[in-house]
Amino acid sequence: MAPHTLKVRVRIMNEEQIAFGPGKAQLLESLLGTGSLNRTASEMKMSYVKALALTRTMNAQFAQPLVELARGGKQGGGTQVTALGRKVLAEYQAMASATEKAARPSWQRLRKLLRA
Repeated sequence: MAPHTLKVRVRIMNEEQIAFGPGKAQLLESLLGTGSLNRTASEMKMSYVKALALTRTMNAQFAQPLVELARGGKQGGGTQVTALGRKVLAEYQAMASATEKAARPSWQRLRKLLRA
C-alpha cells in the first residue's frame, strides 16, 4: 500500500447528529447479508447495544424506518433492511463514490506536497 492514501468520509448530518455515514452504511450492508442485528454486531466487532443504538438513530432520522427489528424468541426474531433503507444505502454509496472521484485531482496535487 502507498504510504499516503486518501480516505473520504461522507456524513449526512442533522444538526449535531450523524444521520448517516460510513459506519451506518456498513451496518446496513452487513444486515442485508446476515438478517440479524446480533450477527452483524458480532461481525463488526461491536456490542449489540451499540448496533441497536445506531439502528435506532438511523430510523429516527428518516421519514420512515431504514431497518425493521423483530425480537428473538422461539421464532428467532430477525432484522430486515426496508426498501427505503436499500435506497438510502444506494444513494449514499453513489454520493461517497462521486465525492472521492471529485477529490482525486486535488489529491494528486496535494500528495506531491507530503513528506515521504
